[in-house]
Amino acid sequence: MDDPIQGLDKIDIVGERKGGGVDLVIIVSSALRDCEYHEQLLKTKIQSYTDTIFSDEWISKYGQGNSDIYIKAQVIPEQEIINLIGAIKKHLKEFNIDLWLEVA
Repeated sequence: MDDPIQGLDKIDIVGERKGGGVDLVIIVSSALRDCEYHEQLLKTKIQSYTDTIFSDEWISKYGQGNSDIYIKAQVIPEQEIINLIGAIKKHLKEFNIDLWLEVA
C-alpha cells in the first residue's frame, strides 16, 4: 500500500489567489493513522512546505506572510493526527502561515 503522503520534498499543488496570496496544498490519498510513521510523514511534508515559503526564491516571487497550507484528505484522519495538525497550526500562526485541514 502506498503512503498517504508522498513526494515529501515536493509541493503537491500551488494556487495563486486573485486577491493576492498563495495556497499550497498537501494531498493525503488515504487515511492518516495514529502512528509514528504517519506523524513523521505529515511533519516532514509540512516542514518542506514551510522551508519553501521562507526561501529567498519564494519570497521574491510571492512575498512574505501571505501563504496558507491546506491539507486535503480523502478520509478524516484519526483524532491524534487531528490534534497534531492543531498543534502545528498554532505554531505556524506565529510565522503568519495558516494551516487548514479539508476532508473531501
